[in-house]
Amino acid sequence: MGYLSRFACAALAALALLSAASAGVNAPQSGWYSGNPLLGPNTLTDLACGGSTCYASGDFGTLLKSTDAGATWSGIVTGLTLDLQRVRLAGGSPNHVIVGGGCALRRSDDGGDTFFRMPFTARDIGCSTQIVSLSFPTEKTGYLLLTNGRVLSTGDGGHSFARRTPVPGGANDILCPAERTCFTVGASGSIQRTTDGGVSWTQVASFPSTSLLGLERVAPLTIYAVGAPLVLVKSSDGGSTWTRKTVPNGPSLLRSIRCGDALHCLITNDQGSQVVRTIDGGDSFTSVVPSPDPTFAVAFATPTRAIAAGALGSAEITADAGATWAAVGSRIAGFLGALTAVSDSVAYAGGGQGVLARTDDGGQSWSNVSPPTEAMIAGLAGFGAERVYVLASDGTLQRSDNGGNSYRLLNPGNVRPVAIAAIDADRLLLLGQGIVRSDDGGESFHALQVPRAYLLDSDVAPGAVFVYGPGTALVSTDRGAHWRRVPTPKRRAIRDLDFAAPRVGYLLDNRGSVWRTSDRGRHWRQLPGLGTDGGYSLEFADAKNGYVLIRRFGSTRAGLVLRTADGGNSWHPQLVSRSLLTRLESGGATDYALAAENSSLYATDRRGDTGAPERLTVSATPRSLSKPGSVSVRGRLNPADGGEEIVVGRLSGRRWTTQRAIAASNGTFVTRWRLSRTSVFVAQVLGDADHVGAGTPPLTVRVG
Repeated sequence: MGYLSRFACAALAALALLSAASAGVNAPQSGWYSGNPLLGPNTLTDLACGGSTCYASGDFGTLLKSTDAGATWSGIVTGLTLDLQRVRLAGGSPNHVIVGGGCALRRSDDGGDTFFRMPFTARDIGCSTQIVSLSFPTEKTGYLLLTNGRVLSTGDGGHSFARRTPVPGGANDILCPAERTCFTVGASGSIQRTTDGGVSWTQVASFPSTSLLGLERVAPLTIYAVGAPLVLVKSSDGGSTWTRKTVPNGPSLLRSIRCGDALHCLITNDQGSQVVRTIDGGDSFTSVVPSPDPTFAVAFATPTRAIAAGALGSAEITADAGATWAAVGSRIAGFLGALTAVSDSVAYAGGGQGVLARTDDGGQSWSNVSPPTEAMIAGLAGFGAERVYVLASDGTLQRSDNGGNSYRLLNPGNVRPVAIAAIDADRLLLLGQGIVRSDDGGESFHALQVPRAYLLDSDVAPGAVFVYGPGTALVSTDRGAHWRRVPTPKRRAIRDLDFAAPRVGYLLDNRGSVWRTSDRGRHWRQLPGLGTDGGYSLEFADAKNGYVLIRRFGSTRAGLVLRTADGGNSWHPQLVSRSLLTRLESGGATDYALAAENSSLYATDRRGDTGAPERLTVSATPRSLSKPGSVSVRGRLNPADGGEEIVVGRLSGRRWTTQRAIAASNGTFVTRWRLSRTSVFVAQVLGDADHVGAGTPPLTVRVG
């Protein structure tokens, strides 16, 4: 089997136009968007095109849309966290898109603007038979292939379904070229056909010792099927007879085939290691590697224009039926652990082997501006659009005056700081066992006389700068010349600290509780509306709007935040990423987040919310007890579809406990508690594709 290079010189000029940079794409469940990887970190597993409009579906509820044959993409907020393994177009129309996986199936008839649930199961999770494949030959008529070979049909676009005869021996894929005609392929190498809408099935071909996995129809009479081991079969008479083609050595399990016409086809394999290509209808084959990342799906927008997609949201396009490929966007690889936001549009992220990334479009895309070091970047501080300071793990300190295009090595002497902070363009603080300051952009440094403390981080607020460690917080109101202690909650170590104004600040303690001060630390008030003690980092854009990072909400464990828009009185959850978030920074109107897995970078210019508001209320019966007893905490979500997971938390003493309730169709829910002491209750719900999440203010039930 011949192998083609990823790029051929003759095609570079054409492909340069095809691979125009895309803006960041929306996360599947909230108002955050991914900028690195550009198309999001989730694996893409299927593609479907109707002319120049294409859709890509994948893991963790991912659904992307392109209206220019794959050159640029936007993310569709599905509200799902399930892996969406299949995407299809009803009747071939790009306006009628159907996406699903497992027990969930959604349909849109307006190009992905709105979706409705196709009720082939009672619920999205835990059904007995799951989706294997689907095919909709017309806008209204469609067929679902389920596990164990079961088949359902619909004649009303998926609003209702009827059972049909199961496919003998089971099947792996279904293809319906007409309203009552379908083909299936199965693990036994059999090809079955129905001409009566699934009432009966007839075996039209069998290829022993093979397993057929994917089907494709490219002309009225031409149909292909692929599978293992290295098997491709073809029909040139509309499926009545089939012949086997010889595929040379390569990946043994061929997963899917897509064709631009009867001669030009691309085939993916189970490992995603390469794409098999034929330009003569299967008489000969070559192999091409579209991407350094595994490729799991291909689709044709025109007879020669094709798209490939796969791991880590990678996508590539070709203008010559797969001979040469160009990547859509880019990805900065490597571990990223440091993040700083300079403004609405400018932020930096740094990590292993000296990798430094910069965005100047609010996190829509990121470029590599790495300094000349192989050491891990341990700290970042920026001021203005062009000046950035970079601290490496080997103690070296560098400064760029042009946004990372070039760097100047600074000499802090014998100081080994653990963190840095930029008060303005020239005033730089080095933090660790005390504070060292520079007033000339790092050209010289001098130690400051400050209260003895171990300082790990900083927060630059309007008119003041704060530095802190686990046991101490200090503030300066004269650009770092003089410092004094900031009182903090008694017997609580500091995990994170953020002052949104000179006097208004928030503190996350070592127990996961959040506190607020309005007088620069003289008095602190705990915020029980948070609903959890699982917070591990916080960030505020202003006195009212902020986030706390959490690891779990109800049954969901992922990259989550709790957001407040009322100064911490109430909080509602947002789902940002499949993996945990490690850093979150606000640049004013734009917030930035860094996820641990694959060093994914997210941003939002809408505080992470999307969809219409929801209202969540709770009440307790009784509201007070004279002695220990039972209490019912009831609530209502409005609007509600029914089935939403409501998390009700109780703070008793210093400990939070939670119960999960499922909202009824009218939005009501109830939980029951046994109380021995005065407790505080909070209810919260995660948002979906149509609604912002919601949270209640704290409700106190007194005992005694």
